[in-house]
Parts: sequence; structure tokens; C-alpha cells
Amino acid sequence: MIIKNPYTYDSMIAMEGRINWHINDLCNFKCEYCFFPYFTKENPDVGKLSPAEILDAFNKTGRQWHIYIAGGEPMMYPNFIELVNTIKPYHPIMISTNLFSKNVRAFAEQVDPDNIIVINASIHIEHHTETTLLKFIDNYHLFRTKGFNIITTYVTHPPLFSKIEEDFKFLKDKGVEQVHPLTFQGVFEGKKYPESYNKDQLRIIEKLSVEKMEMFTALDQVNFQNKLCRAGMDYFFMDIQGEMYKCGTVLESCGNMFTGTFQPAKAPMRCPVSRCNDSCHGVTSLIHKPTTPQVDPDFKHQVLNGYEKLKTLLIE
Repeated sequence: MIIKNPYTYDSMIAMEGRINWHINDLCNFKCEYCFFPYFTKENPDVGKLSPAEILDAFNKTGRQWHIYIAGGEPMMYPNFIELVNTIKPYHPIMISTNLFSKNVRAFAEQVDPDNIIVINASIHIEHHTETTLLKFIDNYHLFRTKGFNIITTYVTHPPLFSKIEEDFKFLKDKGVEQVHPLTFQGVFEGKKYPESYNKDQLRIIEKLSVEKMEMFTALDQVNFQNKLCRAGMDYFFMDIQGEMYKCGTVLESCGNMFTGTFQPAKAPMRCPVSRCNDSCHGVTSLIHKPTTPQVDPDFKHQVLNGYEKLKTLLIE
């Protein structure tokens, strides 16, 4: 598959079959802003099936899947290297990881980047000391040296705005080429986000974004109610047990991938909810994607109108 830009959602839009796979629960970080509960023990169903059995389940659907793997921390999944090496010749993969578990370097050494679209490396800056931050950067460069497409995502937690641009500059000065702000969604000091971002904060997110579709989430413009959506037809959220849901917002089961009961819908559905929690996955599933929103969409229009009004007054 030819992908124009692996650092955007082009690949998701291009693929007819897409799975957002929540592969495990366990994580080696405990981020204050994480929307997911923190687990000290792994889910007992993780790793129950062999990589060959999982591949067989995907292949039996007769479709090629774009598989977005997230957790937890996927690099902590048992036999993760074997799993990825088994699946990727048949189904392109994206991986979201904090790039900081003990298995990261082995993955870079033992997995060929072919058919891995991109590694999404989340840099949880509040978790890092100066030493561990440099280790993260070293891991980033190892992946780049091995030929992986890799992008670093930085959660725009409200306390970080005083240093976010400085952090981005530091990372880029250290050779981290692709850094993208990821919108914080949650509550901080009694305020709900993203709706509590001010204009200056939104402009920073817009300025630093690699994928401008991030602005749907940042500007909280994710109400796609009644719009035709491919969720449940060729986009799904899959849990650890292999249960296939229409999406991460509409948790209506379409059967189970691993038990062979999976049955996708034959036509797109109209979104039944007033807020999409699938962020950019949701936007890329719409039949007719709306225009990407901007922080100041009417600025140019206002300037031109002001100029025309001024010109009229001067002439008169």
C-alpha cells in the first residue's frame, strides 16, 4: 500500500478495514491525565491465543485490516515481537507506545519495519527525568536508524502550556523530526477539557500539529450525530477478548473476531451520539468528512471585509 504521508491519517482513510485494538491493560507508566484506569496486574485473557491463531482469525474474515494497536503498553504484551512479525506480512500495523519498556530495543532489532505504517511514540514529559528523556530520544533514534516511520506525540495537559513550545524545540534540536500535540481530554482543576482551552492554547496546538484533523478534538467539534459513518461496517474497536464493537463510542457488539462470530454491518450507519470519543478515528470513518476546523476560521474574511468597508468610507 502506497501511503502519501505516514504521519497523517491518510492510511486510515485509504484502508477499507480498520481495527482499533486495545491489546492489553498493563502499563509501566501512571500518567495523571490518562483516560484509562491504571492496572497493577495484566488481564488474564492477554496472550491466551497464539500469534498464529490471531492471524488466522483476521485472515478468515477475507479482508485486509489496518490494525492500530494500543493498550496499556503494547510492548508489555507477551510475545509481542512474535505477534507483530506474524501479523504484519498480511495486515499493515500502527503501534501506540511510550517507547520506554524493557522490550523496546529488542523490538527495534528483531522487527523489520516493512508494513508497519508508523510507530506512535507517546512522550509523557511529566514522567521523565533529564536522564530518562535522553533515553527516550535514544530509543527514537534507534527506530529511525532501523527504518521505522516514527512520530512523537505530546499530550497538551494544561500545566504544560508554559513550556510546550520550548519542549518541542528541544526535541527537534535533538533530532526528533516529527512531534505532534495530542489534545488532553479530561478534567483539570475542576475544568473540563478540551472545551476549557483558551484561544492562545488552541493556537499553539494548531501551530504545532502535524495532523490538522487534531483540531476537531481540540476545538471540541466532534458532534457527528446523524452523519453517515463507516463504524460497524469497516471500522471497529476490538477489546482484549476479541469482541468487535462498532466503535469506541457506540459499544454495540458485532460479534467476536477470535471465536468466529464477527459479522460486520452491510451499510454505513448514522451516528447515534452527540460526541464521538474515537477522536481522529471517528473523523476518518465519516462518509463525508467535514472541513477541518480552524481556531480563527473567519480571520481572513474579517480582514478583507474591513478593508472593503474602509475603502468605501475613504471614497465617500
